[in-house]
Amino acid sequence: MRPMTKALIVATLFLVPALSGPAAEFDVSVLPTLVGPLPATPGNVLQLDLMSAYELALARNFNVQVGRYDIAVADANIRGSGGIFDPVVSAYVNGDSTTSPTSTILEGANVAESRNTRFGLGVDQLLPSGTQLAGDWTSLRGETNSTFFFLNPRWDASLRLTLTQPLLNGFGTTVNRSQVIIAENLRSQSAVGFEVQIIELLAGVEQAYWELVASRKAVGVTEQSLALAVRLLEETRQRVEVGTSAPIDLVQSEATVATRQQEVIYARNAAANAEDDLKGLLGFDLPHEWEVQIETTDPYEMDPVLPNLQESIDTALDKRPAILRQELELARLDHTISVARNRTLPRLDLGGSYGWSGVSGESTIEDPITGEPIKIREGWGDAAEQVFDFDYPRWTLGITYSAPVGNHQAKEQLAASRFQRERAGAELAALKQEIIRQVRLAVRALDDGAAAIDAAVASRKLAERNLEAEETKFDNGLSTNFQVSEIQRALADAQFSEIRARVNYRKSLALYYASTGTFLSAKGVTVADPGAAESANDFWKDVEWLQFDDLKGASAKVTAPAAPVGE
Repeated sequence: MRPMTKALIVATLFLVPALSGPAAEFDVSVLPTLVGPLPATPGNVLQLDLMSAYELALARNFNVQVGRYDIAVADANIRGSGGIFDPVVSAYVNGDSTTSPTSTILEGANVAESRNTRFGLGVDQLLPSGTQLAGDWTSLRGETNSTFFFLNPRWDASLRLTLTQPLLNGFGTTVNRSQVIIAENLRSQSAVGFEVQIIELLAGVEQAYWELVASRKAVGVTEQSLALAVRLLEETRQRVEVGTSAPIDLVQSEATVATRQQEVIYARNAAANAEDDLKGLLGFDLPHEWEVQIETTDPYEMDPVLPNLQESIDTALDKRPAILRQELELARLDHTISVARNRTLPRLDLGGSYGWSGVSGESTIEDPITGEPIKIREGWGDAAEQVFDFDYPRWTLGITYSAPVGNHQAKEQLAASRFQRERAGAELAALKQEIIRQVRLAVRALDDGAAAIDAAVASRKLAERNLEAEETKFDNGLSTNFQVSEIQRALADAQFSEIRARVNYRKSLALYYASTGTFLSAKGVTVADPGAAESANDFWKDVEWLQFDDLKGASAKVTAPAAPVGE
């Protein structure tokens, strides 16, 4: 599997000079940016070549902006995922008062009264290894009317440090850094998804650009066809006036002109719609922007190229971002399997604590000589001093074992994770199969498109010669209005076919680049990614023995059962 760092969209992509030729280069930032204004449009006309259309779409398209924010959110999630290792500071203060009747002399009063005030400070922290560290300071001021307390009121103080270390379930950076690992993986997937989004946008821009070129060319053809019909109408009118043609021929020519006028209207409407489609992809937003007229400047003629099929398939399987994104998903699922496998282990925790305590207060024991209470210690400060002098230590140490009988939930979660991983593997195989099919279609479209252009050019030239011959026959009285109109129609159809063949080839070439994963490199577009954000408090991630991600080994792996053939 490829390194996950490839998901960050390498700063330079390979070029395909044999197919694309020289192209301008520009960077596309993955970070959110402000939408810029339209370029200057003298006379309310925007001169636009294809590369300028790319740049304009990348700068102004709102869907691209959404993709940038997705990456920004993913970066924030990475930074926040390490928050589980932030120290947690806590503090409390509370008090209580109790008055209750007594039933035994051992309580030291007929009516027991007590008042207590407690306060404490604590700090807890989880380490990537699963170690739980804690430290807490507690203090108590207690006062009672019981005669059995020789310190009243009294101050208690204690300081305790504890450590709990899971040895099986919950041990290791693989488990405890799970949020960080998944956040980084999802950020990588977002980066690849952004590249896919850029490719889809630019491919859509190119399709719309050439469709606008085709529709504008179609308007020219229909206007030319109308001009030919008008010229034929004028010649027919002159023939009718001198008596060399029947009046019915004039009606036929007028009908032809009306039909061609209608075709011009439809062609202009189609061109306006095509222009609006391109404007939408380019991020035209404000009302005055929609009034700007786009004039395409790139010619649609080009020398056909015929790529090698097997090389194209190999390139697609290596370069398609969709494959990389699915491989990242497999890596994420591999991680969830490791975590789920750890959850199936029993709990075996080593725990220990060490602390110190102190006590102080006013003595209730009287001096036999003076009759005054003996002051053994004084107040909270004395109790705290005993703690920090380490006078009275205490410690605990032990191991705790626990395991659910059957452990069905963890085991079935592990099985579900493995099935999800197997399903993702099947999806990757299906994706590669679909990509191979797309590449075959794209290469075949280029092969057929090149042949279609040659045929369309030949057909258009023959139609032009045929019209010239028919017009000569008409001038000599050897043809009719109907025959000339039909041959004019044939010439228009041949011109339409050539336009469509050339534009379709341009579109097919764009689809070929997209299907092989070379669209950005072929167009000179670089996705500039500064890299994923750093997670807070993320350390020890490279210490291998702390990862503890495969205790049971490969023998524990479960695969999805294959369905019998025919079911």
